[in-house]
Amino acid sequence: MITESVRVYALLGPESGDKSAFLKEIRANLKKQFDQEIEIHRFYPFETLNGEIFEILQNNSLFSDHRLVILSQAENIPQQLTGPLLEYMKDPVESATLVLISEDFRLKGKLDSAVSKEGKKIFYEMYDNQKPRWVKNLFSSYHLSIDDAAVSLLLELVEHDTAEIRSSVQQLIQFIIPSGTAHVTEDDIERYIQHTRVESVFSLFEYLSMNSYEMTLQVFHALMRDQTGGAIALISGLLWTFRRLLSIEEMLEENNDWEASASAAMVMGKKTPLRRKKDHQIYREASRRYPIEDTRRIIALLGRYDITVREYPKELELLLMEQMISTIFINRGVESRPLSYLSMATDSKF
Repeated sequence: MITESVRVYALLGPESGDKSAFLKEIRANLKKQFDQEIEIHRFYPFETLNGEIFEILQNNSLFSDHRLVILSQAENIPQQLTGPLLEYMKDPVESATLVLISEDFRLKGKLDSAVSKEGKKIFYEMYDNQKPRWVKNLFSSYHLSIDDAAVSLLLELVEHDTAEIRSSVQQLIQFIIPSGTAHVTEDDIERYIQHTRVESVFSLFEYLSMNSYEMTLQVFHALMRDQTGGAIALISGLLWTFRRLLSIEEMLEENNDWEASASAAMVMGKKTPLRRKKDHQIYREASRRYPIEDTRRIIALLGRYDITVREYPKELELLLMEQMISTIFINRGVESRPLSYLSMATDSKF
């Protein structure tokens, strides 16, 4: 509920989709209240260390009667900015609305209590059991229905933040509409995946599992060229996939059947069940290619390379990563030459 007299808002919590929608409501309400377009200014804490945000808040504009000023990543507000913000929040100007946005559930220190009850709104992450119904309602708003298997597959493929889900659904609908279908199935999702396929750490794991060294190297080099985060992100992704594999293998070792083991898969205490038929195929192949002791050894290897890549110069990153991929694929995680023997003095030729 938006109150017209509120001039300081705090939008808190991890759910960015609903948070973004509420921010649009604030903007629309201000536009209606002042009967004109509203000036919008966005800051991050590191951009306003010298008080730039207060110049915008306190100085009237020649072009608009009201200004919407957004301070994102408010969880990172430095101490030097806290005092001036508190003073402003005690007596905000009527010609501006300040919105503090944070992923935390409360603002730092006294800032939290300085926001009125009407101005504070917490956006909790949607529970997993709520997401399927939310997705179905989203499709329904486009006059489409979707079956349960397709919903499960879609939720596995995208980040569970509602903003990401909504964006993915909209892209999927644009792909499906020309076919004239009114009911979306798992096959439609699979066709969309193939149509928009982009190599990822998951396709790298697929080729590592399918005994295709040539394709493994091709995907690896493509990711090293294009992936945001480079080697560290790639190692992190592989750690996730092999930990998921280990979870399944540990369940199988306890005499559980495949379906039960795949449904109970966990990574770092969070359930990550296999849902797609293709994922079942990939992880079955992976479990055959990498028995449980190999998987444990590979996870340890990835952990060591995560440390090593951070310590070595950027110029050696590709070489180290090629060595890591080869050790996983060819030697099942057994290092022919331990990393600790490498020396910048004696091995600089590499």
